[in-house]
Amino acid sequence: MGGREFLRSELVAVAAAVVPDQEPVVTHDPGPVNPGVLFDGRGAATVCRVSVETGNPKDPDPAAAVSAAADVLRARGWNAEVAAPENGHYRVVASRDGYEVAVHAWASDWRITFTGETPLVS
Repeated sequence: MGGREFLRSELVAVAAAVVPDQEPVVTHDPGPVNPGVLFDGRGAATVCRVSVETGNPKDPDPAAAVSAAADVLRARGWNAEVAAPENGHYRVVASRDGYEVAVHAWASDWRITFTGETPLVS
């Protein structure tokens, strides 16, 4: 399994575990991108960025969602840390083998966003 597929499957699995009665939706997966090309013309190094959304519109609880996401990520081998809430924004940051993941939830929205980036590949 390639890095992009691994990241996508991890995000979908974590989202499904956090909100088991909803189907996670991949909202962003454009394929490999070169993060430096627009700034300095660097060539072949690429990353993949993937975003998945889910949530429970009937019972949104952003604090519980990010706490559950951190627990699920840790159980799957990620190093996850819950950040202090900031103006109704709740989040978790996680890393594993060069992969980076962030989980965002807001007091004003029932959706939970899971975003990730693969390690840089040359």
